[in-house]
Amino acid sequence: MKKLMPILKTVGMVLQNIMLVTVFAMNGLMGYIMFAPDDMPKPFYLSYAGQIPTVPSTLGGELTVGETEGEASTSAGHGTTEEGPTIIKIYEPGQGQMVDTGTKVVNLADPGGRRFLKATITIEVPPLDFFFEAEEVTEEAAAAEGEAAVVEDPRIAEFETLITNKMPIINDILNTLLTSKTFDQIYTVEGKEALREEIKKEINARLPELGVIAVYFTEFVVQ
Repeated sequence: MKKLMPILKTVGMVLQNIMLVTVFAMNGLMGYIMFAPDDMPKPFYLSYAGQIPTVPSTLGGELTVGETEGEASTSAGHGTTEEGPTIIKIYEPGQGQMVDTGTKVVNLADPGGRRFLKATITIEVPPLDFFFEAEEVTEEAAAAEGEAAVVEDPRIAEFETLITNKMPIINDILNTLLTSKTFDQIYTVEGKEALREEIKKEINARLPELGVIAVYFTEFVVQ
């Protein structure tokens, strides 16, 4: 037993030294991962709850780290490259273009059907760049229209055609949602706001290519 004691003591010291070296190495590695710039090579990169690591983009949007083409989506706007990460452009209300869906007069879902709603609804969608690539207008083409003439963007006609083709679906969504509501659900400010969000969510679910940014009531009468 006396002969084993020195051996056990030596083994214990070796194990203790190995543990100390391992602890120092792990602490050093975690310090490097946490505080070293993210453009330096690391075994992995930290992200925090509710945060997606992003790299600023020169195109005005955000380059989302770790997402490839087709994986990223947004209800506001996007652009993709043939390979690699997707560039996401976020549009805020007021930055897009307005689409007038007309005036809707519908019976509400109250018993007896005696209450009705008259609403004029406008939806805001992203700018033309969201839907179509910009076309260059040469100086010669502009001169052909006259020195003071303004050359109309040909994408406007394409956009109007797109909206015209989608309008039956938009009207169906609006009529279905409006007729499903009761007076008590929509007569308050909170009720109108909830209805706006529901319209936006439903249109983006059925027509994600439109990327609706916001919904506006330019007329809203409940009787």
